[in-house]
Amino acid sequence: MLIRPLRLLVVAVALVALALPAASLAAASERSTDRGVVQSIDSSQIVLRALDGGVVTYSIVPRTVVRLNGVPATIADIHPGFVARVVHDAQAHALVIAAFGAPVTDRGIVTAISRNAITLRVAGGGSLTLELNAGTRFKFRGAPARRALARPGAQVAVTHAADAPATVVNVLKRAGA
Repeated sequence: MLIRPLRLLVVAVALVALALPAASLAAASERSTDRGVVQSIDSSQIVLRALDGGVVTYSIVPRTVVRLNGVPATIADIHPGFVARVVHDAQAHALVIAAFGAPVTDRGIVTAISRNAITLRVAGGGSLTLELNAGTRFKFRGAPARRALARPGAQVAVTHAADAPATVVNVLKRAGA
């Protein structure tokens, strides 16, 4: 009499196996993908200028997966100007953000620094001013450092995305050293 319960178990497992693909197909059909250029991004949302010229906004949720240039990343790694693909659900929750772009690093000598900007004398005698914000980190030879080290005369490497505030100001050589 053991055969009857075993047969019921096999039938139950087969029914569950058939139901799972249907459920995952239904979930997949509720997902859409949009591509565009990142206009802004923070911990709560990402705004894209879509390929058709429209602007679309997606909420970032705890389960959002973020990748930059194919590798796992954080929201802080994504910057305006990067190209992105956003997989989202029907409620405009970003499920996957796959962004592509490279930060730029400019090197020079600090000529002026304020709360909101840093100006560098770059190779060839030109000048370059970059925006600073609350997210800008300061380093000394790659290690976390105080902002005060980036004073006029210091040699620095400033990392930023195109048309975006500096993410890192790395002091390579102190002023007067």
